[in-house]
Amino acid sequence: MANFSDINFKYTDAEEERLYAPQLLEEAYVDINGILNAITSPEKFLVVGPKGAGKTALASKLLLMDKHRWDLFVDGDILEQFEYHLLNKTGGEKGTTIGGSLTAWQLILFLRIIPLFLKDEHFKDKNPGIIKLSESLKKYGLSESDSLISIIQYTSRRGIFGKVKSAISEVTGEKVEEENYKVKDPAALLSSIKSIFEKATPSESSYYLVIDGLDYILREGRDNTKYIADLINAVRQLNIFFASLGLSAKAIILIRNEVLKVVPDPNLTKRINDNGVQLKWFDNVRSPFDSSLLEVIRSRAALAGYQASMRELWYNWFPREINGTGSFEFVIVNTRYLPRDLISFFREVQKLGKQPPFNRVDVLSALNNYSDWFLQELGDALVGVIDENIRVELPDIISELGRNFKIDDLKEKLEEHGLLSKGITAEQIARDLFNSSWLGNRWDTNKGTPRYSWKHRKINANLNLKHELVVHSGLWKSLNLI
Repeated sequence: MANFSDINFKYTDAEEERLYAPQLLEEAYVDINGILNAITSPEKFLVVGPKGAGKTALASKLLLMDKHRWDLFVDGDILEQFEYHLLNKTGGEKGTTIGGSLTAWQLILFLRIIPLFLKDEHFKDKNPGIIKLSESLKKYGLSESDSLISIIQYTSRRGIFGKVKSAISEVTGEKVEEENYKVKDPAALLSSIKSIFEKATPSESSYYLVIDGLDYILREGRDNTKYIADLINAVRQLNIFFASLGLSAKAIILIRNEVLKVVPDPNLTKRINDNGVQLKWFDNVRSPFDSSLLEVIRSRAALAGYQASMRELWYNWFPREINGTGSFEFVIVNTRYLPRDLISFFREVQKLGKQPPFNRVDVLSALNNYSDWFLQELGDALVGVIDENIRVELPDIISELGRNFKIDDLKEKLEEHGLLSKGITAEQIARDLFNSSWLGNRWDTNKGTPRYSWKHRKINANLNLKHELVVHSGLWKSLNLI
C-alpha cells in the first residue's frame, strides 16, 4: 500500500538528487515541453528560467543519460568559483588580433570540449589528428582538464601561449620561433585549433558541455556581467562552427532570467528568441492538474506506489476548499509556480508526521513553515541583484510597509533606513523585486475588478510604477503580514 511519507520530497537541489536519489531523475524526470529534444537543436543553447525552475535538473538528467547511451557524451561545469578577471590576462587587450574576453572564452571552451570528443572511441578511430593535438597539449602542460576554472588558471599564466602554440605546431608542422613563445595571441591559437578540427571526420555521437553557476558572478557586482555577454556570444560562435563541420557538439548555458536582465548586450532579446529555451511549468490554467508542474508531484508519487491521476491524488490528500477557495488555488498562489516551490510545500506537509487526508489546519501549518523557506529562497535570488545592505534589511522594510503600498511609500521607507544613495533608486529596487517575484502589480478595471501582474505568471510582464505594489502571499507569514 502506498505511503505518503515514502514520496521523495527530500531534495530541492538537482545535484543532490543526482548523487543521492538518481531514480528521481531517471524515472520521474518531467521533460517539460520536450526540452530534452529541443536542446539538441543546433541553434538552441540558452536554457532560461528563474531560480528553482529546473535548469540544474536538466544538466543532471543529461549527465545521467551519458551513462546509459553509447552515442552521448556530456560533461558539466559550475562556474561558482570562476575567476573572471583572468579572462583579461588570457585575452589581452581588445582592438588587436587578440579580441579580448570573447576570444579568450572561445579558446578555453574549445580546450575544455576537446576531451569530450576523445571519450568517444568511434571519434578517436576516425580522427588521429585530434588525438595527436590532445597528446601535444598534455606534453606542454595543458593536461586533460575537467573544468573551465583550471583551464583559465593555466592559460592566464605568463609564457603559456608559446607552449600551446608549440603543441599545435607539432600537429600542423608549422615552425614556431623561440622569440614568439611568450606572445599572447589567443585569436591565432584559436584559429590554429579550428584548422585542425576542420579536417575532422564526424561520428554519430553527440557532445554537450553544460555550463551552470553563472548566478555567482553577481556577487561581485553588475560590472562583471560583461563577461557573461561575451560568454553567450562565444558559445554561439563555437556552436555554429561545430554545426558547420557536421559535428553534433555544443556548449549549453543555464541562466536565470534575473541574471539575463542585467547582461549588457543589445542583441540579448534576439539571442533569447533565437537561441533560448524557456522553462515555463504552469501554462495550463484551465486544467492545472494536467500541467507540467503537477506532473512533477504525480511522477514522484508514482515511484512511491500511487497510481491515480494528479487530480485524484490532490483531492484524496487535501480538502476541496480552504477558507472559501479551492485548495489547489489556495496553495499554488503561495509559490512561483515552480517545481522547487511546490516540492518544498509538500516537504513541509510530510514534516507534519501524518498520513492523508490532511485538513485545513494541516495545510495552514505547512504553508506557515513553507513561508520561512520561501523568504530565504527569494532572499537568495537577490544576491548581487540589489545592494547587499538593502537585501539584508529588505524583510524589515517590507514588514513595515505592509502587503500593499505605492512606489513613493517604498522610497520614503528606504530613505528612512538610509539606504538610498547615488546610483540607487527606489524605482530600480522595485523593478528588481518585481523581476524576482517579491512584488507584483495590482490595479482595478473600469468595472472595479482587481487585476494582478506577476513576473512568475507572465515572463514578459513589466513593473508599472503607477499601479499599486503588492507583496507575494508566500511571504506574508514570515514577514508578519498575517
